[in-house]
Amino acid sequence: MKKLFIILLLLSNISAATIGLIEKGRLDKTEEAYALVTRGDNIIPVSKLGFKVKKNDSIKTFRKSTIQIRLKDNTVIKIGKRSTLKIEKYLYDKKNSSRSAAGFKIENGTFQIKTGKIADTAPKNFKIKTKFSTIGVRGW
Repeated sequence: MKKLFIILLLLSNISAATIGLIEKGRLDKTEEAYALVTRGDNIIPVSKLGFKVKKNDSIKTFRKSTIQIRLKDNTVIKIGKRSTLKIEKYLYDKKNSSRSAAGFKIENGTFQIKTGKIADTAPKNFKIKTKFSTIGVRGW
């Protein structure tokens, strides 16, 4: 029984691990937070930069707010005004890059994504879901 408890505790810590930070943002004077993060049953207002992003977070910006998230593999996601992003999957394994994976669902709005090491080392494991999109590719 004690071993089972330790295993469950370790698994809960893995799923709750920080995968990135909200490092930049633009906040309008009429808004009190950059965004709202839905995490499980909790809705958390993001009122300070440095907010820790976790797997399964859903992030929604307001009418005049924008944010930028940097993930552990150096993927940078800029979320525009009135936009919603769900982080469905994220695992960055430095030692075994084939295990690394990222999955995002763009529910609405505008985004800029600069891929990081996961897209370089395991491109088939980097996925973005959207109902409708227009894409522009820059760089090499």
